Amino acid sequence: MAKCDLSIELDQPDVIHPGGGTITGLVRVVVDGDVKCSGLEVQSVWRTHGRGNVASGTAGQATLFSGQWNEGETTEYRFELPIAHWPPTYHGHYLNIDHFVDARAKIPWSFDPKATASFMVHPTCGSEQAKVVKPVTEMNNLIGCIIGFMVLAFMAAFLTGMAVAGPFSLIFLALPTIGFLIWFFRKFLPRWLLGEVVGRFPVEMICPGETVEGELTIEPKKAVSINGITMQFQAREQCVSGSGSNRTTHKHVFYDQTEVLQEATTLAAGVKHRFPLPVSLPADAPFSLDLDDNKLIWSATLRVDIPRWPDWVKEVPITVVPAVESSEGVTTVPRVRTSAAPVEADRFEEEPVAREEGITFAETVTHLWSLRDKRDQVEMLVEAVTGLSFKVEAFIERRLLYAGDDDPHLFEDGYAVWAHYPDPPLPLVLYVPHQLADEFEQIGRDRWRGRGTIVGWDHGHGRLQIKLEQT
Repeated sequence: MAKCDLSIELDQPDVIHPGGGTITGLVRVVVDGDVKCSGLEVQSVWRTHGRGNVASGTAGQATLFSGQWNEGETTEYRFELPIAHWPPTYHGHYLNIDHFVDARAKIPWSFDPKATASFMVHPTCGSEQAKVVKPVTEMNNLIGCIIGFMVLAFMAAFLTGMAVAGPFSLIFLALPTIGFLIWFFRKFLPRWLLGEVVGRFPVEMICPGETVEGELTIEPKKAVSINGITMQFQAREQCVSGSGSNRTTHKHVFYDQTEVLQEATTLAAGVKHRFPLPVSLPADAPFSLDLDDNKLIWSATLRVDIPRWPDWVKEVPITVVPAVESSEGVTTVPRVRTSAAPVEADRFEEEPVAREEGITFAETVTHLWSLRDKRDQVEMLVEAVTGLSFKVEAFIERRLLYAGDDDPHLFEDGYAVWAHYPDPPLPLVLYVPHQLADEFEQIGRDRWRGRGTIVGWDHGHGRLQIKLEQT
């Protein structure tokens, strides 16, 4: 039996400590017999606990004492240890992450007395383990057909050879044949019918409370009727326990929201159809985590429902990261544009504005995008450009059903549509005159180009209001 007891007293046990900071306190040793200690060690660690296999890490450690303790002594040793930058404290359904100060007295020829104390941690920088979110791109019909026919030819030749060798040898083809059929029906057939399908978000990392709008584009080679397009925005814990044949995956969905992007329609051939992917994160959204067998995953699952045909389905990962606080106290997030964001060769050229201000529409949009979370500065900028006329380009989202004259900017017999600028994807409200109604009905969700005048800012939806010029 050990002849001493350990306990840990943190200086600020109820404070949520910043990641990358320090934790201080003392280790108290109560001795009830003479004992030699070869090392009193403390360390700052994090550990997962719950359904998944344990993952852990050490941020720092120190040796506080080594030598002789005498019976009846009570001794205290102060410590100061670094705190891990990542991961933050998290308490969920299957996954929990906690930070601890562990103390251990090494006693020769005896059990080592131990003590532990937990503390809370919030991150002060972006996740060091954040993964790059790649755009979802499906191969075109020609490449898909070539690969499909090559695989079919190989399978046919292999089956013929195995059949000649003996009927029992066909048993060995069961699993690869089933795998091929699954790939053929789930992957090849949908992309063969839809053509090139690309889903992307304008940034790779998103902060809690933010709203971003990605884009899904479909360019079929022939007209395709669909039952609709949906996006399921979901967050789940995914924990793996055991190993080998005893390996079990536990999943718990704690956030689930499905949005209809498009009702039943026919996608015209040779036209690039664009569908916005709006994603709004809750302000208390937990961060994305990938800790060995313990993960917290945010994703947007896109589905194109094709009648009497396998649906096109793809999961787009979304990386949720903490905001970074700069030295000036401004909270931001490191922005990394997706490498596959297309650069339009036919980018709309703006005419110079014949005014003293000389600002272009692209510059106006860029400034508003950077200030979109600062209401006072947005109001000042919008007031400065209100009344200016620009050449405008935008991707159309949907028509609004305004009633009567609720909005003073509406044209008589006109309507309003939601849209967004290509890059950055600043949300817009376009007030459409009656003369342009047919043009907007035909354009659907594609790019529109024309001229309009800035008339204000929709604070309720964070959209720049533009009144289009009548032609």
